[in-house]
Amino acid sequence: MRAALIIGAALLVAACSQEPANSESADDFANRVGAPWSVSAGGVPAPVETTAVKAAPPASADVFQLEKLGNIGGVDLGPRAGGCTFSVGGQEMLIAAAPADRALPGKATVRIGGQLLLLDAAPGGIEEVRSGTNFTGEGFSALVTRTGADRASLTIADAAGTQKAFAGNWVCS
Repeated sequence: MRAALIIGAALLVAACSQEPANSESADDFANRVGAPWSVSAGGVPAPVETTAVKAAPPASADVFQLEKLGNIGGVDLGPRAGGCTFSVGGQEMLIAAAPADRALPGKATVRIGGQLLLLDAAPGGIEEVRSGTNFTGEGFSALVTRTGADRASLTIADAAGTQKAFAGNWVCS
């Protein structure tokens, strides 16, 4: 009996330690979302912001030029019951989350001008985020409109009311 338990435990450990054949490697993930460093004009790696701030986009930045999110390890989207990601051509451009409580707002982040910017949604909880909603930041907004099961349009509007729409995927968990 004891031998059977030891053999069973050994088989369980071996099974848990094997990676599924179709899993994404750490390098694949880093390439997909962006490495935590970029190369500066002098060819020296420069740190990329990994935390989102509630601020206007950098003065020289074009709000219509969304950038790949990259390393978002320091982004705090608050308490959440799930989240959604908007991507274009496999590149994540906006990530959002919200708590289950419909009385509470969701949050999102985008990268503009190298800076991760925090956006707020109206109360509605995660269901509001999943169905598509408007996220507002300082000087711009990002409206997600569902166009299909996993498809959506992301419309960026600047302070003057100029808009630009992007078609992409809206995948939620």
